[in-house]
Amino acid sequence: MKEDRLITVIGALTALTGFLMLSVGKFIMGGIVLLLAFAIFLNRGGGRFNDRSIYEKVVKTDMDIRELYEKIKDIDTPLGRAWIAEHRGFSGDSIVFGPGRYKDCVVISRKKGVLDIKHITKLDNIIRNSGDEHRFSDLADTSGVEVTPERYSAFASMKLISVMLVKHLYELTEKLAADRDAAVPEEIDFFSFFYHNSSEGHFRNSAGENVLRVECNYRPFSARVMDEDGEEMASVMPHAFDPKGDAVDSAGYELFADGEHFGEIRKYKDGGSEGYIADTDAGEFRINLFPACLRANISCNHTIEHEGRLMAVIGGSPNLLFDSCGRCQNDLVLSYDDDYLVLYAVLEIFILTLNRRYLR
Repeated sequence: MKEDRLITVIGALTALTGFLMLSVGKFIMGGIVLLLAFAIFLNRGGGRFNDRSIYEKVVKTDMDIRELYEKIKDIDTPLGRAWIAEHRGFSGDSIVFGPGRYKDCVVISRKKGVLDIKHITKLDNIIRNSGDEHRFSDLADTSGVEVTPERYSAFASMKLISVMLVKHLYELTEKLAADRDAAVPEEIDFFSFFYHNSSEGHFRNSAGENVLRVECNYRPFSARVMDEDGEEMASVMPHAFDPKGDAVDSAGYELFADGEHFGEIRKYKDGGSEGYIADTDAGEFRINLFPACLRANISCNHTIEHEGRLMAVIGGSPNLLFDSCGRCQNDLVLSYDDDYLVLYAVLEIFILTLNRRYLR
């Protein structure tokens, strides 16, 4: 909640600065500052606090920590199973998932009639007994380590999956608050991750092995996925271009599989959500935009849903600097179902290629 309020204050002050610049005749700089303010509020999101925040959500309920813990203690997650500790920002017990290798924890605490579910990385805020110290023994020491695309992707994947875990624990807690006997899954959010670094042209798995070849370019537009022998497996082509050669979103895009028509992609906006819908021979896929994950420097994120089921999460970092390959784009895909991996790959390079229009 503090981060949400801070972003609101920063956005308001930025907007005020822009209007002050306009009032003294600095129209160009004032316009730039107002655009920056708009970008800050866009990242903040709209609607209720739970809709805006990816790091913290609240559930209004009289259910206490121990009751919730008994219901969810056996769920397996990428951060392990739940355990009980205290958090310096809250009174009483808290439920803790983690920490993960990169200090990620999801903590559920009680506060003023609500259960607060949040992602944290400040482990000193967790008050634990000596019997729980083993949980903190496998933390990665990142000091002095060269940041490579593979290492960065592993780090970023845990940040991204942690905010997804916040979302899904929030949804489960809401369900349990409404019905104490609601079903609880045995596991949530287990994934495999893949990444694509634009300097190398390969779609790789978490072990750094080449899985697919990819080709993408904004102008002339190109978004193709190939096997390691160079045979095209999937591609996306705009239906229309403007006089500058840029893709026209409103005209839509055609999706190909093995050189044959596989579906149509169109942009959508529906209330507070936006993204793309892919109508394919395998059914409808919705590619939904969600806020930037700033703790991993991932600024272009989307979920991929197939007929209501979450299939994958895409995270994009369009302008990273690596010692080994210079400044480039580095994207990752968290896959919950590898059966559609080629589709995730082509949607990833399609969306992140379009995102380059804002960087030109």
